[in-house]
Amino acid sequence: MSRWLGAAVFAFALADEGSAQAVPRVRPRLVVAIVVDQLRADYLDRFRPHFGPNGFNLFLRRGASFAEARYEHSTTSTCPGHAVILTGSYAMVNGIIANEWYDVRRGRRENCAADTSVTLIGSSAAGRSPRNLFGATVGDVLRTATNGRSHVVTVSVKDRSAIMLGGHLADAAYWIVDTLFVTSTYYRPGLPEWARAYNAGGAISKYFGRPWERLLPAVAYAEMGPDDEPAESDGSGMGRTFPHPIGGREAFDRSPFPNDVVAEFAMRAVTAEGLGRDTVPDLLGIGFSANDWVGHLYGPESHEVMDVTLRLDRTLDRLFGFLDRTIGLRNVVIVLTADHGVGPMPEVLRRIQPAASPRRLDPAVIDTAVRRAMEARYGPAPAPGWIAYHAPPLLYLSPVALAATRVRVEEAERVAQAAVQSVAGVHEALTGTDLARLREAGAESGPVRSFHPSRSPNVYYGLQPYWLADGGTSGTDHGSGWLYDQQVPLLWYGAGIAPGTHQTPAAISDIAPTLSALLGLGAPGGSQGRVLSELLR
Repeated sequence: MSRWLGAAVFAFALADEGSAQAVPRVRPRLVVAIVVDQLRADYLDRFRPHFGPNGFNLFLRRGASFAEARYEHSTTSTCPGHAVILTGSYAMVNGIIANEWYDVRRGRRENCAADTSVTLIGSSAAGRSPRNLFGATVGDVLRTATNGRSHVVTVSVKDRSAIMLGGHLADAAYWIVDTLFVTSTYYRPGLPEWARAYNAGGAISKYFGRPWERLLPAVAYAEMGPDDEPAESDGSGMGRTFPHPIGGREAFDRSPFPNDVVAEFAMRAVTAEGLGRDTVPDLLGIGFSANDWVGHLYGPESHEVMDVTLRLDRTLDRLFGFLDRTIGLRNVVIVLTADHGVGPMPEVLRRIQPAASPRRLDPAVIDTAVRRAMEARYGPAPAPGWIAYHAPPLLYLSPVALAATRVRVEEAERVAQAAVQSVAGVHEALTGTDLARLREAGAESGPVRSFHPSRSPNVYYGLQPYWLADGGTSGTDHGSGWLYDQQVPLLWYGAGIAPGTHQTPAAISDIAPTLSALLGLGAPGGSQGRVLSELLR
């Protein structure tokens, strides 16, 4: 069965006919789904005095916003977040439990977008596709409903961002490898001429050797505190203070400028592919990833995070101006959100309040606790040991060791769970068996929504608020079920959208059914969200 036919059958099967809406009076020609990696909800209020008129303020002044929007899962990472946005479902349905997990059947790590049956076009890097994503996206339902006449194109720096937004039936998903935009043979046999021409122009390498300076005068950043925070990372030789030299691709990634390149490429795609040019709706997905790398290095209280946010505001202004000139914003629906938030660096909290308890917990401490507990109960394990894979918050016991020692999985999980729970800084630890039972019982919690029976670990754990699972001494992270990682912006603008600020709770899983309603379609069949009817004209 061909990719198109197989995915079309699956899309029809998963479209929720019960949620189908009447074709709206104002049907958009183009839906633009924008995901800003690691954009915390509070950034919009903190940095709003410095925003221009038509970037974020397009939404805040003329569009709609939800002040209480959040993810309802616990694994607040890039791939799970992007998978929720246009499927409307969490990992318990869509299967994307993390950026990577352990494939017990194959005995190896699995990237969320890995696919060895395809190759990349423009790179020798490992193959990528959406095959690990269970269920349909809004784009899949749209392409199926229009018999392929609608176009779906996605662009990001990160492969997993572009791929999860695109779904199974996208015309193409584009991301960056080295200094070039690439795609996969899953989508098409070669790069289109317009993409090759863009790559030939050296859009990325032109930034090498340039410094990253502040956008505004230094005094505007004083509210963020000192520029030099000891817990900030000196990643890629960029230093902890402005200006930051951009010596090559790695430093480029950790600057604001990937956002500019992604926006430029997305605008080329709109023109070359004719997106939004007729009455058959199209979908454009854009993932802005620079904010995530900057946030990891410097933390949410940094001059750098403020600057990357302000620069993105100007980039959005240019993007929206382009869409207005080429299509007309009256014909476009734009939704903007983030894939997750982020927590502060523990050292910053303790600088403010020395008695504050948050710390960094080296995952190796958990490894040691589990290994000792298992050895005390069952003796030494055969190679490679009792633990097959551990990447917080997922811990997999070795199926080889369990089989060789004839230990019951549920019993071994209890031993490992108790060991994890005993480590200082751990808030809770749940076994895979527990999560499976809770799921079957219909429980609704962050860990349950993050669990899928075919992929999830033997032990799933979470740390206490503001603790980081990190063996280093600098930077920060996300991935918890606490509000600072779950709460993100949810902004809307365009055809059929009633302007206003909403205080009613909204889940990020509500985006997919709401977009489907605006398009006059049934929501993706696995969707767990609701139509945000208060948003619609």
